[in-house]
Amino acid sequence: MRKIFITVATTLLFSGCAHAQDNHSTKQMNDKPHVQVHPEYKPYNADAHSMVDIDKAFARAKMRGTKVMVVMGANWCHDSRGLAARFDRPEFQTLITQNYELVYVSTGAAQGQKDQNRDVSKRFGVDAIVGTPTVFIAEPDGTVLNADSAGYWRRADGIPIDMSYAYFHMYAKK
Repeated sequence: MRKIFITVATTLLFSGCAHAQDNHSTKQMNDKPHVQVHPEYKPYNADAHSMVDIDKAFARAKMRGTKVMVVMGANWCHDSRGLAARFDRPEFQTLITQNYELVYVSTGAAQGQKDQNRDVSKRFGVDAIVGTPTVFIAEPDGTVLNADSAGYWRRADGIPIDMSYAYFHMYAKK
């Protein structure tokens, strides 16, 4: 089941990348408009102590029996902000609150910057962030569950909302 889902998700994501210049909207993909991102919604704090925040999230996850979700992105990135806005939808809020400790980590404040907090991506087995957002889902012991699909979110705004939900739901139940 997991391989089928990842194959379908990968196909949609990469087909979205190929047509990103022509159509970067979910409207034609699933007849639902993409999530509107408020221009002031900026969850990626370049001044945060990200590794400390992640360590605290792992401690809470261990106590609660949940997983840790680390979203590495940037406020200059439409897809990073779009995924964060999607997480504010009621159905995602419930899923995340019940199953994850969520930490937003800045990849950089400058347009196109992806090297801030490289120690965080290395902690999860990625030497350099290729695209934002990159999402790591880990067990409380630090085992990364989605290493093969962590980078697929770089076209997050083009992924249908129901597929996004299914992905995070699947990892929540592992």
